[in-house]
Amino acid sequence: MAGYTHDAFFGIGDNYILWSIAAVVIGGTSLAGGKGGYVGTIAGAIILVLLESLLTVMRMPEAGRRIANGLIILILISIYFMGERRKT
Repeated sequence: MAGYTHDAFFGIGDNYILWSIAAVVIGGTSLAGGKGGYVGTIAGAIILVLLESLLTVMRMPEAGRRIANGLIILILISIYFMGERRKT
């Protein structure tokens, strides 16, 4: 971010923290640790980027995009945790 904006400050990447964690969890990495990999994380990031692009093409306002992204992240995470619960 610092190289892209040609400026550096303490909270420069704060807007990306949630999306980074969401991509990792959507990719199948356990929040408890021990399970996961690069391929799933990359797949999770691609899913989030495609979702954001789709909502932008549909000309959804920023507030609507944030709500839709949040709902889809919650749905995918809950599906993941339901699958984990069935394994045990």
